[in-house]
Amino acid sequence: MVNSLFLHFFIGHILADYYFQTSTIAKEKESTFRYLLLHCFIYLVTMVIVIFPLFNWPLFWGALFIGMIHFFIDACKALLNKYFTFNDLQNVLLYFTDQLLHILTILLLVTFIALAQIDINYLLFLKELFVYLNVDFKEILSWVTVLLLVLQPSSITIRKVLDHFDPKSSDEGVANAGALIGVFERLLILFMLYANQYAAIGFVLTAKSIARYNKIAEDPKFAEYYLLGTLLSSLLVIASFTIIF
Repeated sequence: MVNSLFLHFFIGHILADYYFQTSTIAKEKESTFRYLLLHCFIYLVTMVIVIFPLFNWPLFWGALFIGMIHFFIDACKALLNKYFTFNDLQNVLLYFTDQLLHILTILLLVTFIALAQIDINYLLFLKELFVYLNVDFKEILSWVTVLLLVLQPSSITIRKVLDHFDPKSSDEGVANAGALIGVFERLLILFMLYANQYAAIGFVLTAKSIARYNKIAEDPKFAEYYLLGTLLSSLLVIASFTIIF
């Protein structure tokens, strides 16, 4: 149950920090206090909702603790951005540090709950429903987590990491097509991993490369940018699958 509890909180973090946080909130919270409060309120509500299936009061206070620490971390990040100017590499490191601290907060709370031997169980009607449907809810949680990870969070992470290397070519192709291709690429790799069809992953990457063959052959900078993006995209989905499953 400890692993399931972590996945519940982690799903809440992913939803609140990547899916429910609009670009406006993400930008304005760095300089406007009310947007920071709005984001943290959404974060807290999301955390409470995702633990509802195994709700008890200790978990509610745990969700409140995570929300408060999230506010503190984001407030510190906003202050750093206000008083210091960071280059592209430093911004990437700040982004990863921010996410690492949020994940460590969840791990700390779940570890405390496990050591304190706080009773964690799904609500009775849910347990009966799982038995009736003969489903492994832990596996469902794992799939929800990894699918959420390889979509929006991976796209944002890749964009942040590669922004410094973007050759800014005049031939950008169809707007947002690259990001959508990356999403389908990661989904295909994920399903290939689950089916143990590792050789087919090479076919997916080859098919993607064919579409940009001329550009890769003619523009070395674009070739490096493309290779970095492909490798990072593949790394994120493989790491997510390996860790979650």
